[in-house]
Amino acid sequence: DVRRAAERHLTEASRSPGHPLLVLRIVASSDVADASVRQSAAVHFKNVVKKGWDESDDDDNDGPNRVVIAPADRDLIKSHLVELMCTVPPQIQAQCSEAISLIARVDFPQRWDNLLPELIGKFNSPDPAVVSGVLVTVNAILRRFRYVQRSDALYRDIIYT
Repeated sequence: DVRRAAERHLTEASRSPGHPLLVLRIVASSDVADASVRQSAAVHFKNVVKKGWDESDDDDNDGPNRVVIAPADRDLIKSHLVELMCTVPPQIQAQCSEAISLIARVDFPQRWDNLLPELIGKFNSPDPAVVSGVLVTVNAILRRFRYVQRSDALYRDIIYT
C-alpha cells in the first residue's frame, strides 16, 4: 500500500536532524501550488513536535518511533514560528498553533524569551492578516493558563518583565 509506505518513510525521516525544519519550509512555502500538501506538512510538523519536543515525556521515549528534535533545530523552529503564523492561511494556522502550544508548554517563558517581544513588534502591523496571526499565536500560548489554579508559579510564568 503506497500510503503506508509513505507513512513509514515519514516516520523514519522524522528522526533525522533537520527534518522538522524541512517540513516547516514546505508549510511556509507559497510556491507549493497544492494547498493540501502544505496542510499535510503542517499536520506532520505538529505530530513531530508532539512526539519529539518534550524530552521528559516518557511516552515511547525509548521505542523505535522515538523522535528527538536537536537543540539547534529547536532554536531555528522557534525563530520562524511567529512569522509563519502571520503569513499562512487559517487552515494551516490551526495546525501550527497546536504545535506552538506544545512548544510553549515546554519552553515558554524560560527558554523562549524573545517570543513576547516578537509578538508585540508584529502586533502594530497595519496588515490585518499579521495581527490575526499574532492573536492566534497568543491564544495558542496562553491556552494552558485558562483553568490553572492561582499560585506563585503561575504568576512567575505569566508576568512579563
